[in-house]
Amino acid sequence: VSTQSTGRMNVSWIELYLFTSFLKLFLFHSYHSTDFEVHRNWLAITNSLPLSQWYHDTTSPWTLDYPPLFAWFEWILSQFAKLVDPEIVRLDNLNYASYWTVLFQRSSVIISDLVLCVGCSKAGKYVNCGDGSLFGRSPLSSKHLALVGCYLGCSGLVIVDHVHFQYNGFLSGFFLLSLVSALQGDIILSGFYFSLLLNLKHIYLYVAPVYFVYMLRLHLFKEGSFLGVDIVGLVKLGGCVVAVFGASLGPFIHQLHQLLSRLFPVQRGLCHAYWAPNFWALYNAVDICAAKVLSKVGLVEMPRGVHPLMSGLVQTSEFVVLPNISPIHCATLTLVALTPVLIRLFRKPSPVGFLRCVTYSALASFIFGYHVHEKAMLVVFIPYALLIFFSPKAARDYFFLSAVGTYSLFPLLFRVQELLLKVILHLMLHGFLYPTFKRLHPDQFHLSRLEKVYMVGLGGHFVVAEILLPLLLPRLEFLPLILYSVYCAIGVIYSFCRLYQSI
Repeated sequence: VSTQSTGRMNVSWIELYLFTSFLKLFLFHSYHSTDFEVHRNWLAITNSLPLSQWYHDTTSPWTLDYPPLFAWFEWILSQFAKLVDPEIVRLDNLNYASYWTVLFQRSSVIISDLVLCVGCSKAGKYVNCGDGSLFGRSPLSSKHLALVGCYLGCSGLVIVDHVHFQYNGFLSGFFLLSLVSALQGDIILSGFYFSLLLNLKHIYLYVAPVYFVYMLRLHLFKEGSFLGVDIVGLVKLGGCVVAVFGASLGPFIHQLHQLLSRLFPVQRGLCHAYWAPNFWALYNAVDICAAKVLSKVGLVEMPRGVHPLMSGLVQTSEFVVLPNISPIHCATLTLVALTPVLIRLFRKPSPVGFLRCVTYSALASFIFGYHVHEKAMLVVFIPYALLIFFSPKAARDYFFLSAVGTYSLFPLLFRVQELLLKVILHLMLHGFLYPTFKRLHPDQFHLSRLEKVYMVGLGGHFVVAEILLPLLLPRLEFLPLILYSVYCAIGVIYSFCRLYQSI
């Protein structure tokens, strides 16, 4: 790091990446979830079995259920894993978590975050805080700090990837590269990155309708083209997408049905064991309350007096009072929410409009989707963070949703040992982002009184859900999770309404 005569530091993106990575090293031996074993098992599957068995193996309950490119990513990692500790890639070595296994898998997450660093460098060039390279230095600015806080230092990503354990950082990097390419007008490169992304993790189908409408529209009504259609551009874009999907799915074409059944396991039910803070969390809560009241007067019956939605299991559960919800209901609601926005984007396409619609689509899918995980909020954060550079309103709305969405991830770290850690991560990030956004938008970045009251309520909610209820009502283990889901769902839906108004 060098310093200009003005006293402002010159930094490069690789230095910022190394700094944030150094801090993440202290989390190596913190709690990790069953997702740690999931990914260890995928290393074993891809290293030990032929391709024809990757999506059929059931040695472990944690079967391979990501798209083929992610499976190949695991295969690449497995080539290094077996050099570190051959036991890592033994298929029957379930729940193996030696010192070297932890060291390797934690390190692989940090190293793969380099893709996110590359995305930040490209985003930095777009917003004028860097030359687009990893090693080029430029004066440290509020834009640098905002990008670091929203991406490399995002506490949601830290909780999910570097404690709980997943690989969302490098996926977010490809997403960011795709978005920035679209903003710069390079539609083919954007389509290439997005095609890679879909074949790495299919959750990004949440935003696929926006990509399709925007990219199609840019090739229509073109002056000087045959019938107003840019056929050459469409062929190039289509060829790029088909090539990526062909390379990914081609080796598995004879087991496509099995692959799709793994990617879309609808038998898992409407909600995950911990309900994501969305519309269905409120729907569940209403059904539980109504069933409780009606059971008192004998109008409904609950076996063993426990509502099936409070089992804490990943399964299809029946509602007691309200109608049951199927995947087609969720898809229909999501499509209804998206249609007006897609029509507006088609009529008036613009790079910033595209970015807003991608953010909206991700959030609409989170709110109305089927079997949504709370971690899917990270998909919303990536495009939303780019919007902060275009208006103080977007910065305010992102800050509020980031605070609520990150807080909703707290139940992932359920041990007492991590109680202080998740609070510190949350407060550090948002205590850092607030003055950064203030400097980014002087005299224009303000939270409303309602938003401030709600965010103060997060503190009270934390005391009740994390301290009082476990102490006073330890047998009602699911109640704190319901409180998390319901309170955060209110904030998320509020943010959704605000975002819709801005489009």
